[in-house]
Amino acid sequence: MKFSELQITIRSFLEQRHYFFITYFLFFLGFFVFPSTHWHNNFFYGIILFPYLVTLQLKRIRLICRPNIWLLSMFLGGYMCLTLLWADNAVFKDYVYYLRRLVYLFVFLSLTIELVLRYPKFIDYLFIFLFWVATITGIASILWFYSSCSFPKDRLFFIGDQVQNPVVGASVYGMITLVCFFHVLKTKESYVWIYTGLSVVILFSVALTQSRGPLGALLITFLIGAVLTRNKKLLASVLCVILIGGLMFFYIEGFKGIIIKRGLSYRYEIFQKTLPKIKEALIFGKGISTDNTLIMADGSKWNHPHNVYLGTTLYGGLIGLFLLLILQALALWEGFLCFLRENDFTYTALLLFAFICITVTDYRVISHPDAIWIYFWLPLALLAAKRISSDKAVKSFYQGID
Repeated sequence: MKFSELQITIRSFLEQRHYFFITYFLFFLGFFVFPSTHWHNNFFYGIILFPYLVTLQLKRIRLICRPNIWLLSMFLGGYMCLTLLWADNAVFKDYVYYLRRLVYLFVFLSLTIELVLRYPKFIDYLFIFLFWVATITGIASILWFYSSCSFPKDRLFFIGDQVQNPVVGASVYGMITLVCFFHVLKTKESYVWIYTGLSVVILFSVALTQSRGPLGALLITFLIGAVLTRNKKLLASVLCVILIGGLMFFYIEGFKGIIIKRGLSYRYEIFQKTLPKIKEALIFGKGISTDNTLIMADGSKWNHPHNVYLGTTLYGGLIGLFLLLILQALALWEGFLCFLRENDFTYTALLLFAFICITVTDYRVISHPDAIWIYFWLPLALLAAKRISSDKAVKSFYQGID
């Protein structure tokens, strides 16, 4: 038997048993419940990545790579890996380290697109699944964390290792909050009060992280969404939150202290120290593997800028930043077209939220399986799939897989 025939046989066997559908959902569940990032990543490498690559055919790649979002994502990742050529002291290990991450991203984006094309209700299933996972783990996290910590003084840490950082956790659960309000509540009208109440629980868990960046991103996204969708109830709710928050800030010292006690959390100083480094290699960047440790005035060390835009410019120069911004602009345009075509603001909301959140967390978009895959890459992958879901050649291929 030829290798190509063996590939088809194995893939057919896996597809008939919905292998990738099931493991994909288990992979997402792992972000919220796995106590070890190492365990979670190994699950992706062994259970998803290896079987997917072994059974991947050239024809599938030709279909998957049609969306411009997919192409630009791969081009951005490829360019950032290319910066290794001029990075300081880059060794063979660095090439293996970062090129592997490009493969990880390729598999994640490609598999997501394939699942959307193969299962017509996949996006609905995924969003409902994320909603219930966030609800259950959000409640469990609140009960677990505040059983030994001061409520609500201490910042909430979620139970999953991948989302224990309060800012990262707020970004992931905040993203799911948007899914709740702009998608789940529209598709579950019969149980609207139940889902509304549970959505508020998720939003409450985000608020307990006291992560100002994601919370600000949520307010901005909800405000824009309320205006564009002409949702008067949502607009009134957002304005009330802003008004009440403003009054609490000025008249309640404890609340004001929570907001300002951390100041800018070194971010302004990080920006000041990163900018001169950017100017040293303005066009092409310093290279993704270059050590750019930043030492603050108080002696503390930070090994990255805590800002994807700054990090992309630092490591990839203006070219890297340009590629990132072009990808974002294209995705927003696709999301807006989806909103006009289907009256579904979900994707635009997720993109706006993600593009704001990455100003206060992380530093590069090419990584091992990480939380940024949920709130940044997942919306891009879903939009890329929707872009080609009506293509006749694509529909013909995936509808005939069974």
